[in-house]
Amino acid sequence: MDLDLVRHALAAARRNGYAEVELGEGESSFTARLARAPKAKATLATAETPKEDAPQEIRATLVGFYRETKEPLAIGRTIRKGETVATIEALGIVTDVSSKVEGEVIEVLVEPGQAVEYGQALAVVKP
Repeated sequence: MDLDLVRHALAAARRNGYAEVELGEGESSFTARLARAPKAKATLATAETPKEDAPQEIRATLVGFYRETKEPLAIGRTIRKGETVATIEALGIVTDVSSKVEGEVIEVLVEPGQAVEYGQALAVVKP
């Protein structure tokens, strides 16, 4: 089964709020159940505007296993917006986690190989 097809189906399912994806091609099949972020929490996050100097979190973009990059997340590391700071492996597919914040890592909340959930905080960054 084509991995690009699987990635596309998972992305489309997340965008459209589907809870499950089933794909089949010949003798191959693929089924995934997607975690949903709680609606109340999402509403709260959009209603609050974080203070510029308040610590911010780098969050997991999908469910899977946390993997370090060549330069692991570590206390004191300076990161830039858009920089790949980790990867998450799910179903044999490795996906980059890009930072949406810029600053210095003040706390790392996960260990390599640890299972993570969608939206789980991976690290805390001080702008």
